[in-house]
Amino acid sequence: MTKFIFRFFWLIAIILIFLIIFLTYFGLETNRFDSLIKDKASKINQNVKLDFDKIKIYIDIKKLNILVKIQKPKVIIKNNQVDISKLDLSLALKSFYNSDFLLKRADIAFKNNDIKDIAKVTSIFIPRIINKEINKIFKEGKLEGEFVIPFLPNGKISKNYKFNGKIIGMSFNIKNEFMISNLTTKISFFEKIEEKILNIEVENGKLYGVDLNKSVLNIKKNKNFTKVESLFFTKGKIDFEKIKKISTLLNLPIDNFKDIHGIVDLNTKVNFRLNKNYKINNLKYETKGNINYLEILSYKNDLIKNYLPKHKSKTIFKDTNIKFKKSHKNQSMELEGLIKISDNFDVFSFKENYNLSKKKFSLNGKVDLTNSEVVLSKINYKKKSGEKSKLLFDINFILNKIYRVNSLKFVSDKNNINLFDIKLNKKFEVEDLKKIEVKTFLGENKNNDFKVEKINKLNILGKVFDAQPILNDLFTQNNNKIFSKNFTSDIKVNFDKTITGTDDDISNFAMVAFIKNGSYEKLSLKGNFSSNEIIEMSIYQVDNSKKTLQIISDRARPFVKSFKFIDGFEGGKLEYESIISKEISNSILKINDFKISKVPALAKLLTLASLQGIADTLNGEGIRFDLFEMKSNTKGKIFNVEDALAMGPAVSILLDGYVDKGKTVSLRGTLVPATKLNALIAKIPIVGNILVGKKSGEGVVGVSFKMKGPPKDIKTTVNPIKTLTPRFIIRAVEKMKNKNKDITK
Repeated sequence: MTKFIFRFFWLIAIILIFLIIFLTYFGLETNRFDSLIKDKASKINQNVKLDFDKIKIYIDIKKLNILVKIQKPKVIIKNNQVDISKLDLSLALKSFYNSDFLLKRADIAFKNNDIKDIAKVTSIFIPRIINKEINKIFKEGKLEGEFVIPFLPNGKISKNYKFNGKIIGMSFNIKNEFMISNLTTKISFFEKIEEKILNIEVENGKLYGVDLNKSVLNIKKNKNFTKVESLFFTKGKIDFEKIKKISTLLNLPIDNFKDIHGIVDLNTKVNFRLNKNYKINNLKYETKGNINYLEILSYKNDLIKNYLPKHKSKTIFKDTNIKFKKSHKNQSMELEGLIKISDNFDVFSFKENYNLSKKKFSLNGKVDLTNSEVVLSKINYKKKSGEKSKLLFDINFILNKIYRVNSLKFVSDKNNINLFDIKLNKKFEVEDLKKIEVKTFLGENKNNDFKVEKINKLNILGKVFDAQPILNDLFTQNNNKIFSKNFTSDIKVNFDKTITGTDDDISNFAMVAFIKNGSYEKLSLKGNFSSNEIIEMSIYQVDNSKKTLQIISDRARPFVKSFKFIDGFEGGKLEYESIISKEISNSILKINDFKISKVPALAKLLTLASLQGIADTLNGEGIRFDLFEMKSNTKGKIFNVEDALAMGPAVSILLDGYVDKGKTVSLRGTLVPATKLNALIAKIPIVGNILVGKKSGEGVVGVSFKMKGPPKDIKTTVNPIKTLTPRFIIRAVEKMKNKNKDITK
């Protein structure tokens, strides 16, 4: 009996085991749950209807659940049919033997469905406003994957649902300015502790034509905001239109650029938050990678053009590594590679840090300038393209407010320029400085070797100083000040040798001065051309708005050299006085006993006036003048000649007009041979004879002329005149009387 009972239970056990195995692996086809499942689906959500052909029952032995696999399922959600490849329902085991339908989980699989179907499915358990955004985000593509939807004991959907799958050929759009196309990617969506999470891993895709392979996008949404974390691998061509759209999304300023295009290979992390209105907050991004080629066309920058004259507002980067980070507080960038700002590429490295709250930049780096032409006009230095050179810099600044040059070093062969702790205002005027060291060469000749240092006062000491730029600007009102209104200091200057650009170099150059609020309040300067030839200069304040500049020089040539249309000037002593105000300067210039030659405009004037003999003298030994006196005023770059008279043994000239420095010379006046002028002056008591003449033709005593054009291409016209103007006669007689008085003395 015992054996029988044992065998009976053993048989039952074997049957149960085989039944479990059968139900686990092969399942049992039944219609027991057909109506119940369809009815339950409708009760769960009235917008959902479920239809199918048949079902199979399996046992999930691990979880002790009944697994109902529905064959050829169809889901109608809000009158939209969604084709699904699998619908599996997990039920409590007791649902098999009683009427309770305890649904624990639903597994829904999609295969080659339209991407829009995801919004149809999520509409049953995601709020309408969120589902509407999902519908906007996904534009086109195919979807395959599986939804896992858990249920609570009361039959309601649990929040721990999720989706895992793959999207093929999708267009993904967060905003109209940010669209990813032709995207093939793995995608997962699930909810965790009141947070909805969407993960996208890109296998293939493009952002505005740039490859996004291996990129990752993670979106986490809670009731207050949406958090977006992404890693984009971008490789390919970029253009300005694409950059403008991306810069709008990332809040990058590009207003200073006219065009940008190139080829890049970058990986970029972009993290930000979207509020309920989908406005971007807490934006952080980081870019690393390589710029294969990048061409940037910016608007014209005169400041750069002054130092790099061949720069044409186009900068090209090649084979350049980049690291860029930005948060709501700070921004940093590192670049290292090749740059072309003129004709060829040079090596460079650059680091930038920007504090957004303080709006403070910090820049440091170095750039090889071998293939660039460099001009430093203030010290008369020019480096030709091809001459090896480099620039190292460390600068802090607040844009359009203050600039501090912690250090700047330029090296080219024997040339060295070092700046330390220079503080500039927004107009690039000096507010304070610590030290400047300059050593430059023109060819093989040293033209600058001096040091500027400020401790209690400003000391400028050195062996050589090139004064040509100062002399060239001396007779021009220059609104570009060196010192700011905040600069006040005593100045002491000593140079062993000062170069003037002629053979009239100055030795033992010494100057003391006082600068108050950025302007010279007083100045005293002395130097020697030779043991008995000197130059003196002084500045003193007349009143709050005016000051006087006086120059006395036993050699006039260094000062006349600034007038480009005059060449071959010899001899002469100079006296100059100028009353300088903020807007205009009024000046009187006197030069005695000098000779000029190689003046093309004057040579042409003499030839046109049929004074060929004098013209030949001008081109040969030169024409001598006893005196030259000019009254003028200067405003900006316009040099106005109010009245100028030159008198000499061969010819006398009276003229007026203006010189637009570097652009146009415009002069008009009267030229008279000296023999005719002397004869006329001798007859002054008989005015009628002067004006009419005793014989036919005697009244033609000179020519009027006009000279106009660029300094190197002045056009000259002449007209014979029968009588001289009273102004000319009065000025000539006055000067002759003064000369005779001087001789008598």
